[in-house]
Amino acid sequence: MFSTLLICLYPYLMSNHRQSPHHKLRDAIDYVGSVPCMDCPDVFFPEDFPDKQTREYAIRVARKLCNQCPIKEQCFAYATEADERYGVWAGTLPSER
Repeated sequence: MFSTLLICLYPYLMSNHRQSPHHKLRDAIDYVGSVPCMDCPDVFFPEDFPDKQTREYAIRVARKLCNQCPIKEQCFAYATEADERYGVWAGTLPSER
C-alpha cells in the first residue's frame, strides 16, 4: 500500500527544479509514442559497464540512437534543466552538457 501511495505522490515529491522538465519530456514522449531509449535503456547509462571498451561501445550506440530520435531537442532541454549527471541524453555525456 505504501509503495502505491509513493508512486501516486512521486510527481509531488520531486524537487521543483526537476519536476517541470520531467513533465515536458514525458509529454513529448507521449506525443510521439515511442523513443529509441525505451527499447534498450542500458546503453544510455554507460557508466554502469565495468570495462572501458563496453562503455565506449554503449556510448556510440546511444549516440546513434539519439540521432534518430524525434524528441532529441526536448531530451537535451530536460537533461540540462534537470541537471542530469549520469547517462547519455540527446547524444551528450554529462561532461558535454
